[in-house]
Order: sequence, then structure tokens, then C-alpha cells
Amino acid sequence: MKQPRSYLVNGVLACVVLYYASSLSSSDRGAIDWTVMGLVALAILWNLFRLGQRLYRAGGGKDLWHLQRTLLFWIIGLLNTLFARPEDVDSWKYYVGWAFLAIAAADAVALFRKERASLGPPAGKQPE
Repeated sequence: MKQPRSYLVNGVLACVVLYYASSLSSSDRGAIDWTVMGLVALAILWNLFRLGQRLYRAGGGKDLWHLQRTLLFWIIGLLNTLFARPEDVDSWKYYVGWAFLAIAAADAVALFRKERASLGPPAGKQPE
């Protein structure tokens, strides 16, 4: 039996698709562009919701808090770096944003490992 796919990896891939779709249509967004970006955003939310369910079943509220904390780090980091105003680029907020992005990346790796551990050993491998 195959091991289930990671909802975290699916969510990250959907984020990459959303970034690519938004960069392709940055000058003039029509109805098709908004539809595609909306569907990809729904795919991201669906994967995060399913990841939260998987983590809650495995470890309860403590594991669910790990997902919420990671999302908070990503949001704060992105708001202070990619979505920063031009006058804020040389301020302390910009550097704090990069620190939050580094913490978010490390936390996402830990979250991925926690998700994999909650699924059990890979198919075909016996625990020793």
C-alpha cells in the first residue's frame, strides 16, 4: 500500500502555482486570471484544512498549534518582505521579515517531519 501524499507539500506546490499565475497576469487581470487564482487559493486552503485534520487526529491541539504558528510566521515574513512598501525596504521591519521567513522555513520542515511521523512507517518497511 502506498503512503498517502503530504498535504504540506501539496500546499507548497499550490503556492508556487499561485505565485506563477499572479506574476504572469500582473499587468491586466481578467475574469479567467481571477478564476484560476481563486481556484488555486481554494486548493491551498483545502490542503491546509486537511493537514490540520491529520495533525489533530495524530496529536491533538498541540500539533494543530504547530500548523497555526507556521502560518503566522509565513504571513508576518511575507508581509514585511515581498509585500513591503518601498519606503520600508531599508527599515528594521524588512530585516525582521527575513528573519521570520527563515524561522517559517525551518518550522515548515519540522511540520513536514511531524506530518510524516503521524502517518506511520512507509509502506513495505517494518518497524524495528
